[in-house]
Amino acid sequence: MQGEIVEEQIVFANGDGLRLVGVLAYPEQAKPNHAVLLCSPHPHFAGNMDNNVICAMARGLAEHAVTLRFDYRGIGDSQISLPDGLSIFDYWDDVEQTKDYTHAVQDVAAAVRALMSATKELDIPFSIIGYSFGAATGLFYGSQQQNVRSMVAIAPPLGKVSFEYLSDSVKPNLFLIGTNDFLFSSEKTEELRRTLASNGIVEILDNVDHFFRGDEDRIVRTVDEYICNHKICSSRRTSDVI
Repeated sequence: MQGEIVEEQIVFANGDGLRLVGVLAYPEQAKPNHAVLLCSPHPHFAGNMDNNVICAMARGLAEHAVTLRFDYRGIGDSQISLPDGLSIFDYWDDVEQTKDYTHAVQDVAAAVRALMSATKELDIPFSIIGYSFGAATGLFYGSQQQNVRSMVAIAPPLGKVSFEYLSDSVKPNLFLIGTNDFLFSSEKTEELRRTLASNGIVEILDNVDHFFRGDEDRIVRTVDEYICNHKICSSRRTSDVI
């Protein structure tokens, strides 16, 4: 039976001093055994912290973990600073067109700091899970940080973003790709398999599309089992500082 979880809104600042908003979720009674940051899809594609996959993952894993989902700058109640004449829509459209994820990765870094601060007394390891655009922002950040124990990419934007930087990664990383995803390409998927180091796993999900409607629980179970089977849940805490 699912245990009770607590959800708590938090506010934290990114590197530009903007206020970002997120939601921590954690078990009401049990001691959490790991911490998980959840990175949302692009804001133009249901990309906020209330996305169905992000919410399911946050609440499902929070039975025995501390999870943090958050909104990028300009989304929901998270602040953004824009020049006169530039709308939030145009800002995020430019991010999509140019593939310049600098600011989004800065927001991921700020969320990591907030999550690590919230869990610093718990002595638990830390993982990043990204969905779609969030797979690009989350894994790029996580690959550069020693304190990130593992990474999961759900419906990664293959063909739009290169994951070649994982070719020599020693971190366990899991890619979940649906065969009915509009981004699915057998050629790109095989290219990803060849790119990943030995710790990388690509799992193909038959008859699953990009949005996972109705398949949320399946994805949560898959990710939860992956994290625990790779002994990422533990009482050890890394000493790295973000």
